[in-house]
Amino acid sequence: MMLQMLIIGGGIHGVHLAHCLLQQSPLRHDDIRILDPHDELLHEWWRCVRNCGMQYLRSPSVHHIDINPFSLDKYAALAANRQDANFIPPKSRPSVELFHRHCRMVIDDHRLESLQIRGRALEMLNGNGHVSVVTAKETILARFVLFALGMGEQPLWPPWAARLREQGVLVNHVFDPGFRLKDIQDGGPIAVIGAGISGGQLALHLAKKGFESVLLISKRAIQVSDFDFDPGWLGPKYLGRFHRQSNDQRRQQIMAARAKGSVPRDMKLALDKAAAMNQLTCIADDITDAKCQNGGALLIGRHGQYECQKIVLATGFTENRPGNGFINQAIKEFDLKAAACGFPVIGPSLQWHERIFVTGPLSELQVGPSARNIAGARHSGRRITAAFNKESISRKVI
Repeated sequence: MMLQMLIIGGGIHGVHLAHCLLQQSPLRHDDIRILDPHDELLHEWWRCVRNCGMQYLRSPSVHHIDINPFSLDKYAALAANRQDANFIPPKSRPSVELFHRHCRMVIDDHRLESLQIRGRALEMLNGNGHVSVVTAKETILARFVLFALGMGEQPLWPPWAARLREQGVLVNHVFDPGFRLKDIQDGGPIAVIGAGISGGQLALHLAKKGFESVLLISKRAIQVSDFDFDPGWLGPKYLGRFHRQSNDQRRQQIMAARAKGSVPRDMKLALDKAAAMNQLTCIADDITDAKCQNGGALLIGRHGQYECQKIVLATGFTENRPGNGFINQAIKEFDLKAAACGFPVIGPSLQWHERIFVTGPLSELQVGPSARNIAGARHSGRRITAAFNKESISRKVI
């Protein structure tokens, strides 16, 4: 069977793009499949959300996996879904529970689960008018491939933390595949490293659970930013100039524009309140080393030392291009062009090759700082479906 489109990755981007292509392009259910190794679509998204105790999204209500931007608002307005806790300011940020149920509704109503092929792409070969994607169980043939890979498989581990874990100290990363927030037990101080939104949510969750001593340690005092980036990056206000710059300059702007290590205003207030009630301690210090001590660890910062029994890292992800060896092999096989930072050099249609599209982090040099977010998925959806509705692409869709 020859597919028209194989989407590699079943996260927010992969699911939204599949939905867009089904609703807004010549492609139909039999034409599309989503290749993902997990039990269900959005598996990694929900795992990461659960592991940091997230209650509300940082994105506004118009950012979700459906096509109509007001779909989530309409869903929340249904009698069965009306709750005071559905949204919080600013920009009507939805609760995780509401967002989850809305995702489930979209997936079920449009039979998106039926598109999934369980497996992981190991190799990709350039065929005659098609692409062959090799998994451990089969080779999948498709006229087009869409890379919808996220950063979830490359959590950032500081060297000192990796050494501690090797020495037997209980150190986890909030985004490690084997980490489960519900498995953490109280017993001695627990240190959360990183005061971005993941670290802030995790520290608040542990404080609310009644953990005796919670330390939230970050390199600098907690910064406030309601969103991950200035909303001007969603349109021509900033993107116009961005597209006139070199790829190196674009990379610099992307790094500068992301509000890394920041939290929304409501979370900052909650952290301040918890600290005032002695439920947690916020520490601004750069941990440079650590050593085993009394069955736990002594964290050594530039300004002090801190004892703890357990450590949970909320240090985000490495900035390396996602996809590891699979993407390296595809670059060689298809002679794909990459910038100095390793990320794809692509045009407005997000094509890396006449048969390869990208979304998510891989689209950053075209989409900008929003590329990794839900807003970036929606942006990619508009561009890629537009490409499939052009005569040059449509002629290849049989």
